[in-house]
Amino acid sequence: MRFYLRFVVDQRIPGYSRQVGLFAAAYYLLDEGDMYQYDRELLDRMLKWFSKNLPIPPGEQIPARAIFWYKEESLVFRRMWYLGKMLKRYHYSISLIKSGFPGNVVYQDEHQVAAVPRKRNKR
Repeated sequence: MRFYLRFVVDQRIPGYSRQVGLFAAAYYLLDEGDMYQYDRELLDRMLKWFSKNLPIPPGEQIPARAIFWYKEESLVFRRMWYLGKMLKRYHYSISLIKSGFPGNVVYQDEHQVAAVPRKRNKR
C-alpha cells in the first residue's frame, strides 16, 4: 500500500485560518522571523531548491479545501525533513501525518497529490 505524508505546523501562522504546512511557515519565518543570517541564507536556498524541483499545480484546478500530501518515496519529501529541522530550530512544533487514503485526489504529479478530504458520516 502506498502512503501519503504531510507535515503540519502546530502553531497558528498569522494570515491563515487553518493549520499550515512547512512551506507557509518557512516563508513566514523568512519574512517575519528573527533569524541568524546563516540560517536565513540556508532557508532561502532550501526554498529555492523546492521552487525548482517541486511542480506548482495549476491553482484554478485545485479546490480551496484540498490538502497537499507527499508521496512517501519522493525525493522532495525526503528533503522536507531538513526544512522541518530548520523550523524546529526556531521553536516551531511540527507533526507528521500519514494516510493511505488522503481523500478524493484532484491533482497528482511524481511528488505530491492534492486531495479533498472525504466527508465524515454524521451519526
